[in-house]
Amino acid sequence: MDNGRISVRYARALFQLAQEQGCEDAVYDGLTRFAHNYLLAITQFNEVLEDPMVAREEKVKLVEMAVGEPLHDTLKQFIAFVADKKREDKMFFIAMKYMEMYREKHNILSTNVTTAAELSDESYERIKAFIKQTFGAEAEMEVKIDPSLIGGFILDIENTRMDASVAGQLNALKNRLKSN
Repeated sequence: MDNGRISVRYARALFQLAQEQGCEDAVYDGLTRFAHNYLLAITQFNEVLEDPMVAREEKVKLVEMAVGEPLHDTLKQFIAFVADKKREDKMFFIAMKYMEMYREKHNILSTNVTTAAELSDESYERIKAFIKQTFGAEAEMEVKIDPSLIGGFILDIENTRMDASVAGQLNALKNRLKSN
């Protein structure tokens, strides 16, 4: 069985359980922290979670540490269940699928904003309002700073990119001048 089907089955089961127990938000928050921490140390996580010589308990502790606090009991039990089934190396993919299901149910778009400088609270809220008005969905925004943009921002929403940066406008102008 491939990673995708395994991940979907486990994520769907966790999502249904979390809905029944009224803790889908807490599980989502925990899995979001886990996915972020996993990506920060992906090589080390893979080495430990895929190593058959590492004890189940150690793998469970590692995943729980990556989730951080608060760790909801439902998620804690699920992590132990995944370890019992020897699927702990699939935990990241399960987390990503759960997050995808949660966002779809709650009409949330995963959004990346890259700016030349730190966003003011007002600008942040205006971008969120623009996304809600344009796409009819709430935005879960991750903001990155890239001074090479000179000014403005780049907005990545799912599979759509909107480049309103000075660097992007200069590149577009340069390309138009080349083609003439």
